[in-house]
Amino acid sequence: MSSQQEELVEMIIQSLEKLDKNDPTTDKLASYLYVADKRLSYYLAELRVFLKCEQPSQDQRIQCGYILEQIVYLCFRGLKGATSFKSFQSAGPQYDLLISGDDQKWKTISELFYLPFEKRNILVEAKAKQSKLTDKDFARLCSIMDVNLSTTGLGIFFTFKGATGFPDRSSSTRQRKIGNCRLRQALFHAKTGKYIIVFDQDDIFELASNGSLIKLIVRKIRDLQELSGLPPISTEEWIEIDLPEHLRILEYRSKE
Repeated sequence: MSSQQEELVEMIIQSLEKLDKNDPTTDKLASYLYVADKRLSYYLAELRVFLKCEQPSQDQRIQCGYILEQIVYLCFRGLKGATSFKSFQSAGPQYDLLISGDDQKWKTISELFYLPFEKRNILVEAKAKQSKLTDKDFARLCSIMDVNLSTTGLGIFFTFKGATGFPDRSSSTRQRKIGNCRLRQALFHAKTGKYIIVFDQDDIFELASNGSLIKLIVRKIRDLQELSGLPPISTEEWIEIDLPEHLRILEYRSKE
């Protein structure tokens, strides 16, 4: 990006406070606020190879975990304004990555993620296992965010299979009841105002394109606010539509 383009982006970012979060201009700025690291494509290709192994060895599972953590780190290095990256493996609470920032760019990102600036930290856990997250996994992250990291407003799981109780991508019916991790996610948000969201492998493989990380996070946070009962759509779909048939047909005609 040229210096002239950088100056233009800076001017746009400084004007973001005047924009509504659902304004299309804000969505376009996602590609400026998240620039995918070029190395991501390589690590995502490596991850695909591991995921195709039907019976991976213990060493392969460990290596797969390292690759997932490398993907997580490269993703958040691509967020503008991120200036603090920490990984704690100690006698206290252990977590994979804590990300934060302090400038106007990070303030803009915090606003896009519906986070007050005093709770602008993002906590990420990478779970490289071939099963869904359990309620125990979710409860642990809830505890860390509630007790140990009070300035953290957003928690993100990077997984392969998602979490129990969440809408199934393969199902064509709307989820009417919530339970397991989905229920804990909703109750934790109601109690604390904080968000915990889940990326599965389909989400992860979208992250090599500019803007994708921001779009996915925003859509998953909005889904938690709405509890639509449907899995979030791909970032390739610019407009999110959840309408009954007699209204959806009008949307199709508007594109003709």
